[in-house]
Amino acid sequence: MKHFDFIIIGGGIAGLLAAYEFKEYNTLLIDEDGILTSGASAAAGAFLFPKVGFDTAYTRFINNAIVDSLSFYEKVGIDTHKIGVTLLPRDERDIEKFKKYEKEIRLPFEKKYGGFFFKDGGVVFPEEVKEKIKVDYEINQIKNLYKDGEYWCVGEYKTKNVILATGYKEIIDIPYINIRPIWGERIEGRGEINGKWKTYPTSQNGKLKEVLPCHFHKNCSLTEVDGIIKIGATHKRNCYECHENEEEAYELIEKAKEIVDIQNFKISKIIGGFRAASVDYFPVVGKIIDVNESLSMNPKIVKGEMPKFLNFIDGLYIINGMGGRGFSNAYACAKALKEHIINEKELGILDSKRLFIKWARKEGEEYLKEKNVKS
Repeated sequence: MKHFDFIIIGGGIAGLLAAYEFKEYNTLLIDEDGILTSGASAAAGAFLFPKVGFDTAYTRFINNAIVDSLSFYEKVGIDTHKIGVTLLPRDERDIEKFKKYEKEIRLPFEKKYGGFFFKDGGVVFPEEVKEKIKVDYEINQIKNLYKDGEYWCVGEYKTKNVILATGYKEIIDIPYINIRPIWGERIEGRGEINGKWKTYPTSQNGKLKEVLPCHFHKNCSLTEVDGIIKIGATHKRNCYECHENEEEAYELIEKAKEIVDIQNFKISKIIGGFRAASVDYFPVVGKIIDVNESLSMNPKIVKGEMPKFLNFIDGLYIINGMGGRGFSNAYACAKALKEHIINEKELGILDSKRLFIKWARKEGEEYLKEKNVKS
């Protein structure tokens, strides 16, 4: 049975970038479909846009991750189409919010095109990411994990360290981590853009053609790269049977027309997938907690007391819950996970233990009752 230092399960963008970060070790990535071939990572518009909002921990994380991601993709030779992005208010209420947000934005920006223009805004293509970021991987379905002494058995392989990057799918029960599937659909196509602002004419077949001066986001994200217009994405919770459909596609076209006048738009692609979102929107990174041992050692945690000590499952880690920002968040999370495992650096707000503490206070008592009944 072949041994590895790390086995990463899940070939979405989180798993791929984790495998890249651990590449210097004997690392294998396993996914039942391959790399960036299914789910939200395959369907992603991969818009790398900052967030406008109050200066919270979440906003700071998102915007720092954007800058890191753009730098990383450029370093490995991936075209980020970094022409900047304008974030537009959605309605009158948003206009008032933007006035408050303006004072708290840390990234460089300009008031432009009716919104806030950030030079740190780009788009990558999943196909190019897959091509440029090389890791050792295998196509295989892993249905369960089990421990044999100090090693984890993963299919026909053994490893001391497993990193779960499985999105909303579970292969092991972790009661305190609830990753929710959120359906998203995006479209690609060609059409004629008639801007409300000064655009840059380019020659195409001897004719002048208007193109977008930057990427845009309002009620959807909108960009044009090499004549292809990309619009994304829809956002549907609790829609487990969702699949690609024209109704959502035409909804996106109408939303894009709120940004710019698009005529004669012809859809060439409808692409959809399920994002993996945590309950508090932050990514979920770090060690997996041994729930039974930790509750046993901290019985008062269910009443609100902070745990004095947490017991972890040896060699089991997670990188998940990227939501709709996988291509922007995953690099920062993968880098943080490596620092955590190799150099024991704290993960801060990304650490999965935040979810355990909340879960234990809310559901821990009921969990213990059910466990006692079963035993």
